[in-house]
Amino acid sequence: MLTRTIIAATLAAAGIAAVPAPAYAASAAYTPERVCGKGFNRVKDGHRAMKTSRGAVFGHVYLMYNKRTGKNCVAAIKTAYVGARTTTGAYLEVRGGGRSEDVQRYRYYAETGHLDGAWKCVRYSGWTRDPGNHVTAWGGRKSWGNCQG
Repeated sequence: MLTRTIIAATLAAAGIAAVPAPAYAASAAYTPERVCGKGFNRVKDGHRAMKTSRGAVFGHVYLMYNKRTGKNCVAAIKTAYVGARTTTGAYLEVRGGGRSEDVQRYRYYAETGHLDGAWKCVRYSGWTRDPGNHVTAWGGRKSWGNCQG
């Protein structure tokens, strides 16, 4: 009887460990390529974790670029509180060009839209908060970069 209980417990634990939680599965469905759209690719030095002041990671922010169109896009994708509507934002600024910001209470991600940025420097950021709106996780690059088109 004890052996059967141990085997059943082991199988149950393995089954639970093998199946991702629904929130994780939902966030895994959103990649920066999918969020920004066809033709957008991750750029060098274009990824940062969105961290709280204590170092907890609530998601990731990605700077994306489309070589064909010369446009940039930023996707801020949550990994904490996925599925819950929390304040989440993405910001993109092109030096000598435009700015785009998207901030709302999102379940999975925020996205800036597409800005012209070929051969122009950009800076970007993404952030999200906990459901109580007390803790902010931020990531991005405050300095100008990715200036080579």
